[in-house]
Amino acid sequence: MDATPASAPAPLTIAFFGLGAVGSSMLICLSELAERDEVPLRFVVVVLNVDLARDALFHAERLFDRIDFIGLPDFAPLFDGSAPERQRLEGAHVLVNAAYPGFNRPLLDLGLALGAHVVDLASDMYDAETERSLTFSQYAFDDAYRARGRTALINLGISPGVTNFLIGLRLHQLRGSRRRDLEIESVDLYLLEDIDADEIVFSWSPLVALEELAQRPRLLRDGRIQVLDPFSAAREHQFPGEVEATRQYPLYQEELLSLHRSFPEIETIGVYTGGSEVELVKALFQLNLLSKRTLPQQSELTVEAMVRAILPGMNKPRRIEEFLRSGVIRRAHFAAAAEIRYTENVRNDRQVTVETVGLSFLRYQGLLGSPYAGATYISYPTAVGAAILAWHALGFLREDGGSLEGVVTGEDLARLLPQSRADAIRRDLVAWDIDLFETVRDATPV
Repeated sequence: MDATPASAPAPLTIAFFGLGAVGSSMLICLSELAERDEVPLRFVVVVLNVDLARDALFHAERLFDRIDFIGLPDFAPLFDGSAPERQRLEGAHVLVNAAYPGFNRPLLDLGLALGAHVVDLASDMYDAETERSLTFSQYAFDDAYRARGRTALINLGISPGVTNFLIGLRLHQLRGSRRRDLEIESVDLYLLEDIDADEIVFSWSPLVALEELAQRPRLLRDGRIQVLDPFSAAREHQFPGEVEATRQYPLYQEELLSLHRSFPEIETIGVYTGGSEVELVKALFQLNLLSKRTLPQQSELTVEAMVRAILPGMNKPRRIEEFLRSGVIRRAHFAAAAEIRYTENVRNDRQVTVETVGLSFLRYQGLLGSPYAGATYISYPTAVGAAILAWHALGFLREDGGSLEGVVTGEDLARLLPQSRADAIRRDLVAWDIDLFETVRDATPV
């Protein structure tokens, strides 16, 4: 009598909310990781416009038979349970916010209702609660997710996300070095967003870039949050692959609050950014074109609103590919470098050491001919970074029998995942063309 064949394992279901430049590339990367690891995978994609979502996957149409597209004019009925489409999300293992930070809390509520893990890519740094508490609003769900035995992976991408993971790996190693005299003095993260093109090509929504870069930046200095003027307190930083140093300006970004929460003993933390896109916004700011003042004889229109209205929008994937293929985009480079400064006693002297851990995406032309050809030089590393971190977190739960509960950040993953998973994450980042680098230098004053 023939043995009864073993039933095929149930597919892992990942639901995306929004499918723009980052979401589409993240979906593609997850499908590639699943195929490599022989994990059956299906997707549910919830969007306002299904045709635009399909178009964002114009080089990955082979995946359409694994995707259940749901088009809704408003996500609110889906979140509150009144939309009949809610039934199509039953059984989803992971919910991904690939839309915008305003969906983080509704999606966390939905994750609890469905018993699913949740992934988001960024937080709202400027909402009233975060401004008051200096804590991400997602942490309000920590106890509920722990009680449910589920995890909310927050701020997962390239920066924040992989940056937190790499910094966290090294900081946890230094913490565990058993050197009682070792003191971590500071962590400063430097970001490069540089594109050389014949036209103005925004890698992010220009509205988001204007809001983020024109806000008053903040740094942690001597244990206190300092608020600075925009584009003040500039520094220079030399990135691998760049001939000259790049002017860097303080930036209020997720890593500041996240690292401060995870490593409260480090009293000095800063995030800086620079490159061509930053210099464009700086020029607008210095020309008072981001002013909230109203125009003469037009009290209902501010200078900033006018500039926002006439700036070119973010290009669609097909247009980005055309720019790349035709040579309009000649070169683009995204990089992140974190300098960790610490002191310790060496041969009866106090030695100052600076370790740099970082990443670089400089192979943008290599996306041509791949399913990612319409991605920007920032949306691609953001997407694959999020996909790789999330995939190995899920693998730790599903395959290794591990436990991840509550709200988890990139530096939390660095602490909670075994070394074998951390090594696999690093290998996969390199396999998807994200170069990693590390340096160590003696910074002791002579």
